[in-house]
Amino acid sequence: MRDTEPIPCSLCGRPFARAALTKHHCRPRQKGGTTEDVELLCPQCHGMVHATYTNSTLAAQYPTIERLRQAPELAAFLRWVRKQPPTRRKRTGRRRRKL
Repeated sequence: MRDTEPIPCSLCGRPFARAALTKHHCRPRQKGGTTEDVELLCPQCHGMVHATYTNSTLAAQYPTIERLRQAPELAAFLRWVRKQPPTRRKRTGRRRRKL
């Protein structure tokens, strides 16, 4: 695969250049995660995941990307973001209380 070929975000599936994707540790490193627990996410999805969940919640309830895709708290966001062009840049706001 060439560096110019788009790669889909592991959460929303939108295509991005490799350089635009960020590494997300599904099982946080501070909770025992390794390099095998890494998925590539777009900045919007990565920001929303960490704005919504604490590392403890990610480790306990969403240690894989498959489980994270099924998270009820992210369902509305994922429906919305999948309709957005990859060029859209929207900053994820802070939540009052993380889960």
